[in-house]
Amino acid sequence: MANAKQDRCIMCGELRHGLKVKEDFVIIAVRWIKRNITKNEKGYSLVVCKECYVNYDKAKRTFIKRQILYVAIGVIFAALITIGSTDKFLAVLYSILVILFMYMLSLLTYVPSVEMPNMGQSKSLKNGKNSARRRP
Repeated sequence: MANAKQDRCIMCGELRHGLKVKEDFVIIAVRWIKRNITKNEKGYSLVVCKECYVNYDKAKRTFIKRQILYVAIGVIFAALITIGSTDKFLAVLYSILVILFMYMLSLLTYVPSVEMPNMGQSKSLKNGKNSARRRP
């Protein structure tokens, strides 16, 4: 874990500063596998650098669209299985498995989310109040 404080861009792989990647279940699982099974954890802090943000944004949008599409296809197959089956319990069980399988397929193009910085909003704007109206 000598590299624990270094930022590594997930798009280009270079050591750079950028927007921090949110830790979600996929990243936690990969880190657990690298730490406990392969014993090859690097310990980098994952980011998206400024130069790669446009490509990242395109990849993230594509991932979200594919994820929705795959789950929708899974739901359609699940409905067909349920309608065409005589044993409804097994049909529901198979339907759940089909939807989970399609969701897992969508993770083949996985792109994590990044933590967007707060762009200077004041507390009053966050609370729904307009501070521009108040003048001394």
